[in-house]
Amino acid sequence: MQKNSSANTQDSKVFITGASSGIGYALCEEYLRQGWSVIGLARDNTKIPTTTLNNTKFEFIKIDLADFDSSKSIIEEVFKKNRNINTFILNAGIYIPDSFNDFNFENAKLTFNTNVLSIYLSLELIRKNFKLDSKNTIALMSSTAGYKGLPKSILYGPSKAALINLAESMKSEIYNGLNVKLICPGFVETPATKVNTFKMPYLISPNRAAEIIFNKIYKKGFEITFPFPFNSIMKFGKLLPYKFYFKITEKKFSKK
Repeated sequence: MQKNSSANTQDSKVFITGASSGIGYALCEEYLRQGWSVIGLARDNTKIPTTTLNNTKFEFIKIDLADFDSSKSIIEEVFKKNRNINTFILNAGIYIPDSFNDFNFENAKLTFNTNVLSIYLSLELIRKNFKLDSKNTIALMSSTAGYKGLPKSILYGPSKAALINLAESMKSEIYNGLNVKLICPGFVETPATKVNTFKMPYLISPNRAAEIIFNKIYKKGFEITFPFPFNSIMKFGKLLPYKFYFKITEKKFSKK
């Protein structure tokens, strides 16, 4: 059974990618509030308040995870200096709201490099540098957009679907007690979702999302999904015949 790492925070350290905004930054704040030491990775620290940057328990690492050569050496160095990391939250991701009529290959490449391949690189480095067991947690940040195809998600949705499959594969292979978590939020109020022109149902704040994740990440279960009832609607959509599913998405997401 997974040991609850939040029970003793004195030596607890979490590694969070995509830490400068949205859910990633909110998670950094939540873990700091809970007494953890936090290593936050992102491309830009100008979005992070000075109070957080000056927190002695917070370490910011500037990194472009889509630049695989440089990010590999940076992460290796972080891991060598921080052998006591016990939680890894691979949250970094980008959202380009392209549709079939306006996407291009460069956007597709950037999306999959950041949202999928950078996750594989991080996982390889975690596996090589740590002896993982029941004291460790690895969480992949996917999305309910990965459950089923959605409008304006021709790049983002497939990349998040890949992470769902990846997390499931990891969970099916690991029997040493390692806590593998799949996180699938619905619409969260972040810089990424602000570009959407349609009404986003059941939109929640990143702080609320971080609170939910922290409260569930060390408990039993594989998937953390929210908010209700949007997550249930999306799961139900997986079971619907395509004819009905496409009618629902047209009604829900085509309105300005």
